[in-house]
Amino acid sequence: MSEASPLDDSIASQQSPQDTAPPKGALLSIFLIVATDLLGFGIIIPLLPFYVKVPQDHPFRVTLLFSIYSICQFLGAPILGMISDRVGRRPVLIFSQIGSVIGYLLLGIATDIHWVNPMTMLILIYASRVIDGFTGGNISTAQAYISDVTTPKNRAKGMGMIGAAFGIGFFIGPFLGGVLGGIRVSIPAYAAAAFSGVAALLTYARLPESHRHVQTEAELWLHPSRFVPILRKSTLMQLILIAFCLMAAFVMMESTIGLFLNRAFNWNQRNVGLYFGFAGIIIVIVQGGLIGRLTKRVGDWVPAIAGPALVALGMLGLIWVGWRPVLWILLLAGAVNAIGRSIHQPTMSSLISRFSDPREQGIVFGMYHGIMSLARVAGPILAGLTYPYLRNTGQFVLAGFIALAMAVWTMALKQAHPESVQVPGSVGPVAVAE
Repeated sequence: MSEASPLDDSIASQQSPQDTAPPKGALLSIFLIVATDLLGFGIIIPLLPFYVKVPQDHPFRVTLLFSIYSICQFLGAPILGMISDRVGRRPVLIFSQIGSVIGYLLLGIATDIHWVNPMTMLILIYASRVIDGFTGGNISTAQAYISDVTTPKNRAKGMGMIGAAFGIGFFIGPFLGGVLGGIRVSIPAYAAAAFSGVAALLTYARLPESHRHVQTEAELWLHPSRFVPILRKSTLMQLILIAFCLMAAFVMMESTIGLFLNRAFNWNQRNVGLYFGFAGIIIVIVQGGLIGRLTKRVGDWVPAIAGPALVALGMLGLIWVGWRPVLWILLLAGAVNAIGRSIHQPTMSSLISRFSDPREQGIVFGMYHGIMSLARVAGPILAGLTYPYLRNTGQFVLAGFIALAMAVWTMALKQAHPESVQVPGSVGPVAVAE
């Protein structure tokens, strides 16, 4: 058993039981800020393919828009976290939201003007994604703020509010983006800028500074030596790698579904947004109530295995649509895919937590979230390279194969740990230390 580091002691002292309730209205303000911010981001997702002229001829240019944002977010998050420790969470949140406003306005201008050279528009769109990506790493700062103002007893409630804000942003955002984009492709960008501007005003007007700071998960990437003990834990690293591969498969679908639906059904922005909204409703329903009941009944391993298997089945449905465009098959494939994703992600997080040393939870999830960001970089790149094959279903073939392989890998991992037992009333297995 390793000794706790001074940093661990520092963090523990900042999370002592003597800490009381967070400042009045702080958690509600964080919820509104994150929801508004993510609403702006979600608006853009279904429209990115339509920002590239003749997107079917240049699928890699489309998927690169997804990867650029994610890699910039991955690089920007630890920098914002480090700055927030020195100058405070509130100024960093305001700065990041203003950065998003600038990025979205640039995106609106780029798509609102008829450029003589189409590459000018594309370069401006890429620049807007770089700006918004670097300043979009503010979720870790928001999480750090919650860690600052809560105790271990009420921290789960605060983090749960961020989870709810994610659901709202990614459910309403794409739907709203599709509807507004059907009017004019630049309108969603201006709407996203308005949402981020409102978030900045909310932060300035309603969010008190936390006055003391604990380390953000993203900042752990600035101290790579702290990951060494985690890398030595075989089961834990296998779970993180499974999550990485499956996230890459998810994003392969997300980054090309607009292109695919435009080719298969000649759908415009509005219809693509409605399809995202349809999937979002299912995700909200499953993660909003069904997943808790499921894990109480069968534990975490079963949905962790069934999730990627359902994703693979959903990818098979999309491949079928590529060869025979039928609406009900498309809807069924989208529903199955959304269910698989919804039951896999929370149960995988639970398993990762249970196979981690309680003293290393922050480090483990810092690594986990960083690797998920890298998966959102790798997935779109692979999707752009494989999209042109097999009637534009090459990315679904690869994603389905990856998902199926992850289901088999998770099943083998479960068989290797028969000592992991379900505790009555818990939401997952209790892992015996390796």
